[in-house]
Amino acid sequence: MDLLKSRRRFLMQLAAAGTLLPLSSSGFAQYLLQGQRQEPRLKVVFFIVPDGLAVDAYSGAEHNGKGLWFPSAQGEDTADFELNEVSRELADYRAQSLYLQGIILASGTGGHNGWLYAMRDSQGSKSSIDRILGDAMPGNQPAHRSLFAGPHAGIDGTPWYVSWEGDKIRTPQQNPVRLYESVFGGATREARDRQLRNAHVFDPIRADIAELRGRVAGAQRAKLETHLDALEQVAKDLEEAVPSLCEPVRPEEHPISSAQYRNQIQAAHHQVVATALGCGVTRVATIQVGRSAESLNILDVSASTNPHDCAHRYAGEAVWKGSRQWYVRQAKLFMDELAKHADPDVPGDNLLKHTLVVLTSEMADGAPEHMLNMPIVLMGGASGLLRNGTGNGRYFNIKAQGDRPHWTGGKYVDMQRIWATIARAAGTTVPYAGDVSPVTGIFSNVS
Repeated sequence: MDLLKSRRRFLMQLAAAGTLLPLSSSGFAQYLLQGQRQEPRLKVVFFIVPDGLAVDAYSGAEHNGKGLWFPSAQGEDTADFELNEVSRELADYRAQSLYLQGIILASGTGGHNGWLYAMRDSQGSKSSIDRILGDAMPGNQPAHRSLFAGPHAGIDGTPWYVSWEGDKIRTPQQNPVRLYESVFGGATREARDRQLRNAHVFDPIRADIAELRGRVAGAQRAKLETHLDALEQVAKDLEEAVPSLCEPVRPEEHPISSAQYRNQIQAAHHQVVATALGCGVTRVATIQVGRSAESLNILDVSASTNPHDCAHRYAGEAVWKGSRQWYVRQAKLFMDELAKHADPDVPGDNLLKHTLVVLTSEMADGAPEHMLNMPIVLMGGASGLLRNGTGNGRYFNIKAQGDRPHWTGGKYVDMQRIWATIARAAGTTVPYAGDVSPVTGIFSNVS
């Protein structure tokens, strides 16, 4: 009975996204040796905000690109630019920023269905870029190879999430305390010892599967093999896990569906994700703020108009602008949090120096609901790989490298090529159909 309870408890932990797992003297030695090598290792965070960033002007023709986001630049590739009313929220990190323009998501139309494609291939059929990177560049805890934090994403029961495992949508952890527990639940010695014992729960499961193999054939056997492969992957993750030596701070508990605590919940997610990166638990994370057409008010902006209606300009220009500024300000605050943490691989450096933060949305503008001229900025030290100028930041219009035609004129760069380019910079590739040629001029190690 005790074994059965342990097995159930262990599998429930796995279903909840896992915990810090086993500890061995060899693993400890590996951790120490890794620290001595002092080799920089890139971390990547995708920061996704909903309903666009007002790329078009408040009034006038659609698709004009003259709204509140894109910098006013003196050239197609230049450090001579002025940040706009929304992008100005990131002014503190201008020197570490590369603003891109000339990108299209999927067909450029589709409104709120952009969440189906935002971080994936243009057909919406493959894994999202965070999962691809997580598999290619795991941290010390492979079970957490790609964290997915969802401050206020889907709390109204609408699961429009941007991260995908193949054709299966991933559900983010909406509660930062639960996210903390899933990542750092094994931080105490007692919990670590218990998890090490629980690892042996796999032995009878393997035996059961091995016995069943001889009794089934065809499609049933194929299903059994799939389950066994998944089990072996979890077991491998356990064996490769390395203990975390940091002491994470547990976030405070707040109601996650209350507009009153929106800022606190958001900040707590920042804290947990940054700590996981700083502890070396993971090297890849996604923070999805809200969801497309989200309904939870931002009290700093309006107590009476929800963010979706703000994006649609139903309540006037002030809240349209204020809501877009609030979202971008959250990305700035996350950057601040990264800068507070030490890098786990290079002593003396802060975490931000070796992190690439990608800020974008599932659409370009929330009023006409299009996905043309997508707002995207790459920020952070990125271990020196990001070509963001020589100290004043950089604006780069990549439309000349376009591959996807649009009726508004000319060709635009398909968003999946941005993900292909980031994958190349991280040492891997994307399994996407169509054009996945890298965009030149973004990373020093990609041409």
